Amino acid sequence: MTGPDQEGEEINIAVLQGTEGSSAQIGRTEGFNAIAARHRNWKLTAQTGGDFTEAKGKEVMERFLQEFDDIDVIVAQNDDMAFGVVEALEEAGIEPGKDVTLISFDGSKRALEYVEQGKINVDIECNPLSGPLLSDVIRRIEAGMKVEKEYYMEEKVFTKDNVGEYLEDRPY
Repeated sequence: MTGPDQEGEEINIAVLQGTEGSSAQIGRTEGFNAIAARHRNWKLTAQTGGDFTEAKGKEVMERFLQEFDDIDVIVAQNDDMAFGVVEALEEAGIEPGKDVTLISFDGSKRALEYVEQGKINVDIECNPLSGPLLSDVIRRIEAGMKVEKEYYMEEKVFTKDNVGEYLEDRPY
C-alpha cells in the first residue's frame, strides 16, 4: 500500500462495525477513519453495523456482496463478525484472505486458526485477560499503596508469519 502522501491504486474498503454506540465500536471506528483519511487512495465503500455477532456479520457481508462488485479489503471490528464474513465469502465462491484481504480484531483462538489457514490476513488482539491486573490494582488502592497512573495490557498483531508461536497456548 502507498503512504499517506502518495497516490496509488484505489483500495475499496468495507467495514463491519460493532454494536452502535458501544465503546469498542466508537473507538475502532474513529481510529480507523482517522487513519483512512490520511490515505487518498483508500475509499470507504461501506460502513455498516454488524452488532459484533457472527450471524449479523454474515448478513451484512451478503448485502455488501450484492451492493458492491469491487471490495478489496474488509475490516471486521471483531472476530465473530469476521467468522460470518468468511462464511458469506466462501458461499459466494470468494476465497477470504486471497481474493479479498480480511482484517479482524480480538485475537481469539478460532480467529488465530483462521489466520494460520490464510482466511484472515491480520488479527489485532484486544486482550480480555485484564481481570487479574485490575484486581491487583484495586487491592493496592484499598491498602493505601501507590499505584501507577496508567497500566497497559500486552496486545499483539497476528499474521501468518507469527501466529504459529501463539496459537497452541491461546487461552481464549
